[in-house]
Amino acid sequence: MKYVRKISALLIGIIFFAAVVISLGMIFAVRNINVTMVTYADDCTESYKNVKKSLDVFKGDSIVFLNESSIKEAVSDSNYTVVSCEKKFPCTVNVTIKERLETFAVLVGGIYSMYDSDGKLLRSSVENVNINDGSPNVELTGVIVENIAKISEIAFKFKDKFKAFRSLVASVSLDERADIEDYTDKLSFNLRCGLRIQLDNYTERTEEKLAAVYTQFCKLTDREKLGGTLRGYENVIGDVKSDYKKSGS
Repeated sequence: MKYVRKISALLIGIIFFAAVVISLGMIFAVRNINVTMVTYADDCTESYKNVKKSLDVFKGDSIVFLNESSIKEAVSDSNYTVVSCEKKFPCTVNVTIKERLETFAVLVGGIYSMYDSDGKLLRSSVENVNINDGSPNVELTGVIVENIAKISEIAFKFKDKFKAFRSLVASVSLDERADIEDYTDKLSFNLRCGLRIQLDNYTERTEEKLAAVYTQFCKLTDREKLGGTLRGYENVIGDVKSDYKKSGS
């Protein structure tokens, strides 16, 4: 009889625990997924529907175990990327996504590969024409595929400082010589107006060099901006400097 009571108590405990788990599962099951889109298109109705549909698979799942990486994976095949994912207990998830902005072009074998502002591949084309506005993308030269994401990060810093990128920059070129000891690697932003902005040893103190060249850029005359090279560098005593040289000088 004593064992029967113990077994009964154990069964009641198991049933009670299962009931609690099921109740919590129902309470914290995802019911609402609110999507905010940052887009450059005039009409994003269809895109919105597609994204919502791809995220509906999470409805009914536990909000406790839902993570941002799963949300990102769900929209990875779309033209959008996740900016933020916020859980609002007990059952709501707010997701903000932005359109992957076509920015860079890499020419290989007569075909352009288009990359977004984060350095991720978007599409291929026979012409360097942006799919959204019809203007040329910024062409990358001397940059291997593995380094496009790194260059895109520097491009973002350039845009933050100069307040423009695609409208200002025609191409970005990289000059690296790993086989030459003490060679000064150079990253150049070739502006549409004709000026070249060059960062020596571009991976070191990048933001300081961009700040230095921007200060100098603002002081150039309109004629000087039509050509020449504006260089950001670190001198022998460790100060970040900039200088301007006319074309041919």
